Amino acid sequence: FQNDIYSETINDHEKAIKAVNEGEILPLNEILTNITKNFNGRVISINLKDNEKGLFGWVYDIRMIDKKNKIINLRVDAGTSTILFTESGD
Repeated sequence: FQNDIYSETINDHEKAIKAVNEGEILPLNEILTNITKNFNGRVISINLKDNEKGLFGWVYDIRMIDKKNKIINLRVDAGTSTILFTESGD
């Protein structure tokens, strides 16, 4: 069971690297640079999802926390850095 999780993680990581190298998605540092222009806070989690998970393309789900400890959830198009969805709460 442990090996299955490990191999799946490696597989997802390799798919992400391949997508960046083939120009399908932007590197994470570019995505983060773009979102921090509009949102101030510290990134606390990042999840990259591909179209095999029921989406139309690659997206980053990013969770941030601002200076007032307010959580900000973002869904960002990984290919264009366009913010598709935002949600904030306490």
